[in-house]
Amino acid sequence: MAKLPDPLGSLTPEAKTIYDKITAKRGQMRGGPFASLMHHPALAEKVGDLGEYLRFGGTLPGDIREMAILITARSVNQSYEWVAHARIARTEKLPDDVIERIRTRADLSALAPRYARPARIIQHVLAYESIPQGLLDSVKGELGMTGLMELVTLAGQYRLIAGVLFAFDTPLPDGTPPPF
Repeated sequence: MAKLPDPLGSLTPEAKTIYDKITAKRGQMRGGPFASLMHHPALAEKVGDLGEYLRFGGTLPGDIREMAILITARSVNQSYEWVAHARIARTEKLPDDVIERIRTRADLSALAPRYARPARIIQHVLAYESIPQGLLDSVKGELGMTGLMELVTLAGQYRLIAGVLFAFDTPLPDGTPPPF
């Protein structure tokens, strides 16, 4: 298992500034992706900036944003990402039945259109497929062009985060059962 040493005890003043910026919105780094990314503070800052914008400054409704993150986490079986964002998804009022359908890999097309159409966008992105024009037009009409672009970018951002979590064997928080 690939494990990195904890970089947080030996940060330079510049790295500490980046750490403080990242944790200002997210809270402490408790072994998640940014604890690993802080081995390259400038990179951590760039990844953090995009994630911060998408989570805290974007235009997507929170339930749609978190659904996209959960679909991405589940598509690659990333437990840490799932556990972190399932909690946030509930706070953002994503219905439990939607969360469970994603977790169990049930058919998402059976969801209400509010969720089914953005879910299908994410599925196309994760499969490296072109989005059908009718679906694109529908979601663009519902979320706007900025919302559509944020939705597509979320899939890439959280696949990147999943890669970091997998690469360095980030464990679930103590006492947390695996979600799948």
